[in-house]
Parts: sequence; structure tokens; C-alpha cells
Amino acid sequence: TEESDRRAIVGGLRFVRQVFNAPALKAYIGDEKLPGARVQTDDELLDYAKRNGNTVYHASCTCMMGQHAMAVVDDQLRLHGFEGLRVVDASVMPSVTSTNTNAPTIMIAEKAASIIKAEAVPKPQARAA
Repeated sequence: TEESDRRAIVGGLRFVRQVFNAPALKAYIGDEKLPGARVQTDDELLDYAKRNGNTVYHASCTCMMGQHAMAVVDDQLRLHGFEGLRVVDASVMPSVTSTNTNAPTIMIAEKAASIIKAEAVPKPQARAA
């Protein structure tokens, strides 16, 4: 993983702890079960996440957009190095969404459709008789 991913995971675990330890919630929430009060350092939290984390099968952000060496597609969703091929799915998102990926993926598809239609050669107009 990238360092930014590691920081985000540890930061997320610390944030959840902070929320659950808020005075307003203390009366409703018992002691922390997982990862447990003894897990405190960044390395311990990251180790817990590595051992217990999993996916919810909303894969995204795997086809970086841009012109740099790590980019896979351009801003028109065209796959670098190929002609006539675009990537039109959640993989072109720059970061994971905070909700389900369905709506943003539909938006990407609608944008791709607009791009493709705009590039299409217009049909000749029939002349009036």
C-alpha cells in the first residue's frame, strides 16, 4: 500500500475511537472489543487493519487519469497506447467515494457517452425537396 493509504487507515481507526469515546455516547457504548484498548500505536493499528480488513467489492481507483507515467487513461477516458478503447467505470475515480459507487459510476458513463457523441461525425442532413 501507499503511505497515504496507511495514514488514512490509522487515522480512520483513531477517528472512530474518538467518536465512540465521546461523552454523549459513553452511556450507550461498552468497552472496545476490537482491536482492543491495548492496540495503541500506529504500527499496531495498521497491523490490526492488515489482518482484519477486507473489501466490500466496490473496486475503484485502479486506472489513474492524466499524462504522467502512472496514468492509464487521459481526460477523455481513452486508454493510453490504444486506439478506440476507453475505460468507463469506477476504476477512473481519483479516490474512493464515501458512499456506494453506483451513482458516480453512472455519472462517469454519462460523461463518456457525451464525449463519444461529441466526437462522432455528424450525419449529412437531407435536403428539402
